[in-house]
Amino acid sequence: MLQRIALGQARFNLPGLTADARGAVIGRQLCARFAAVDRLVSFLRLLSAEQSLDDLQPGLRIVYARGGAGTREAIVLMPASPELGEAVAHAARLAGGQVFTGAGKHLVQFRDARAPLGYDVEALADAAADLVLYGAEQTIPYRIESELPLAKLLLRLSLVRLHGRAAVLPEGTLYVTARRGLGTVVAGLLHRAGSYVRDAASAPRAAAALCESSASSAFQPGATFWIFRIERVPPRLLKLLSTTPGLELYLPVTDTVAVAAGYRHPIHLEACRASFAGERLWLFSPRGVTEVAPFPTFAAIEDLIRIRAPAPEVVERREAAPAGRPDLAVPLRLEAGGDARRPVAALVPWSQGAWLQRLVYALPPSALRAYRVVLLKRGLLVRAAEVLDGLPFGTLYQLGAPEVLVPLGMQIRPAAAPQLLAERLGATDGAMVLFPDRGAPPVRILREAIVPLDRRVLVEIEPALANLEAVGRIELEADGPIEIENEPLGPMPLWGLARGR
Repeated sequence: MLQRIALGQARFNLPGLTADARGAVIGRQLCARFAAVDRLVSFLRLLSAEQSLDDLQPGLRIVYARGGAGTREAIVLMPASPELGEAVAHAARLAGGQVFTGAGKHLVQFRDARAPLGYDVEALADAAADLVLYGAEQTIPYRIESELPLAKLLLRLSLVRLHGRAAVLPEGTLYVTARRGLGTVVAGLLHRAGSYVRDAASAPRAAAALCESSASSAFQPGATFWIFRIERVPPRLLKLLSTTPGLELYLPVTDTVAVAAGYRHPIHLEACRASFAGERLWLFSPRGVTEVAPFPTFAAIEDLIRIRAPAPEVVERREAAPAGRPDLAVPLRLEAGGDARRPVAALVPWSQGAWLQRLVYALPPSALRAYRVVLLKRGLLVRAAEVLDGLPFGTLYQLGAPEVLVPLGMQIRPAAAPQLLAERLGATDGAMVLFPDRGAPPVRILREAIVPLDRRVLVEIEPALANLEAVGRIELEADGPIEIENEPLGPMPLWGLARGR
């Protein structure tokens, strides 16, 4: 049962309640209760529009609790202050929630029009609960089931599409992401756009960085993409960037957070800077959140443009000397002395193919699912996803570059970058490149030729049909229809039978 606070009252039954200079009562903690998650999101959006959520840290908690009637509700716990109480109560009422104040696990309903100075309780409820909320209608004990951090909630929410004037792109700095193949094209476009403007003060300024997406991003996990930071974008260039497939525009909300153009986050992210601390960049798009860690280091577009060699002078053919042009290109070769890594593949000659067939019966199910096999002229190439175990024969191979197999203990020379070697050798789009031995040329294996080991070793199985007649499930049927014919027997049908004996 609640009691209205009287003017000048100094003693309260609920622990933690104090009166401010106006006589209004408030506790050390505020609690907002909501029956659904969408109301919780509406409350956070309304509150973040007026109050920075960073000011509520580190006491801000979002928990899921189950009441005495079995209902599961969302509860927000935050530190209290006289100025914050009115803002929280106003936002909660607009979102369809209810606000309480107090300390510890006992909280009483916040002041309203019926009690301008607040409420107190006649006696504390003796209930085994994590929270006890004293309302004007009833007192409800709650048991906390789980807690949801604010940063995780911000990453889970879907963006809201803007329409009308709200969807117009504002002027200022923006980010543009591009697939790796479009990076050089966009860089050249931005460089030419700046060279056409006569006034250097109004020319667009752009910088770019090459980033790698995380596992929870809108791109494929581990995919490489370009990100451009552009200032003072001309309208014609802005329209081109926003309509080109493969390019996505983002508007910066803070120094480390950007949201896709034409969308907004359900909560004001500029009021949640503490949730995105650290040297990293978050890109919110309708397809997910891309986390770039560490924060990309941008380089000026002028430094990324490819420099073309000057065109050679045109001379007459009769004056040209037939001299060969030196070339710096050198062939790849294998050398011993590399660090012996764990084997990932083995080449079994056809003479030992029967050994592999017998070994298949002893391999565990995980190996059958993880191993892949390729049929080559030299033999059977068995490829493991990580480490090759359980194959005691054949020539072992290790990775000299991504999807490039070299004999165990060998290395590729010259020691170029692994990604460059894989790209030049064609080990992309699921293909593999095999260096059989030191003197043999490499062999490129297409993705279509690589099949799982369990699919290759199983023969075509056609189970025989069961003999239903042997188990008596069906009865034999006659070859043709049975006909019954009745003939007249006469007045003495049995006459003459004794004579036949």
